[in-house]
Order: sequence, then C-alpha cells, then structure tokens
Amino acid sequence: MVNAAILIKAVPTKQDELISKLKVTEHVKKVYPCYGRFDVVVFVDVPDVNAIKLLSLKINSMDGVRSTETLLEA
Repeated sequence: MVNAAILIKAVPTKQDELISKLKVTEHVKKVYPCYGRFDVVVFVDVPDVNAIKLLSLKINSMDGVRSTETLLEA
C-alpha cells in the first residue's frame, strides 16, 4: 500500500461541495480544510503508485479544483 497526501487549491465558493465529494471518493481516508497556500488536504491509501496517478487525475477533474500537489510517503 502507498500512502499520500494530496494538497488542493480550490475555488472558494465550491470548497464545501468539493470536500463532500472527496469524503466519499474511493481510497480517500481523511479530508480536512486548511488555511494557507492550499485549501484542502486529502489523505489517501492506494495499492500502488499508478493508483496515485489515477486518483490525482480524478481529483484534478473535480468541479472546484484549481490545482493539486501530491506528496508520497517515503
């Protein structure tokens, strides 16, 4: 299993809706709003690195996401 944190810059008016969608997304373990450069942090647990790529693409395509940055656990 691979653990990662995905940091999201969100459209402010769509942040609550985005958090709700993320909470029911497969492989997402925790979702938190945050303050600073990023608006939302998502903790995920996936089978392999390829699954991280696919999940990141899925999250990037969600309405309200401006950009993401993915941090893999070493």
